[in-house]
Amino acid sequence: MLFGFEKNREIIPEIYRSLDQQELVMNFLIQYNSCVKDEMKIPLIYGKQAKNIREVFNNFIKDIFKVKFGKIKTVFRCNGFHARRLIFQTKKIKKYDLDQIFNIYHNGIYFNAQSLFSDYVYDKISRQNSDKIIDQQRDFIIIDKKIAIWALCKKIDIYNLEIEDEIQKISTFIEKNKFEKLYIVCPRNKNFKHFVEIKHFLCDLNKTMLKLVPYKISNQLIRRNKCQ
Repeated sequence: MLFGFEKNREIIPEIYRSLDQQELVMNFLIQYNSCVKDEMKIPLIYGKQAKNIREVFNNFIKDIFKVKFGKIKTVFRCNGFHARRLIFQTKKIKKYDLDQIFNIYHNGIYFNAQSLFSDYVYDKISRQNSDKIIDQQRDFIIIDKKIAIWALCKKIDIYNLEIEDEIQKISTFIEKNKFEKLYIVCPRNKNFKHFVEIKHFLCDLNKTMLKLVPYKISNQLIRRNKCQ
């Protein structure tokens, strides 16, 4: 299950295919920004103006040549034409790796959708809970050794809930750990807007609250006393 684009086509996982094009572009860009280094992040304004994922990078590159550049590092050849490899600063004094961004624009980029969503959730929760100890164990995010979050890139329909396989998969994890709360977070959609509390004998035995939670893919941080 991949998410991204190649030179001549977009690669969209089934879970996101019901989104309109604008939502799809922003969904990708927000998750992309959460898992790349700072020099490769693209301001969200370019997602709002783009008709497809590749156009995000195209519009950004066009704007690059309209700003005043800072330090010029070297010159490189990209797909048959010369361009300057620049590390420049915008008004926000933010540096960009043009070499990598040009490469993405010309060749495309795609991610494992599960890993991308998991990294996005980890990044967002880490920023929301900067005063807590956050640990990532594959797709599980542990907060202060008390709360566990499983970021699961699965389409949920509360009117036709199929989560038995996932509960079975984490049963050993529940049994071996005594978390106060365990959240399974999945991308929010029109049929999944409210959390569902799940009853399981292992949760009752360990006194662990288990919830299936819709997670909105957004750049907005909501600071609460507990994780979102």
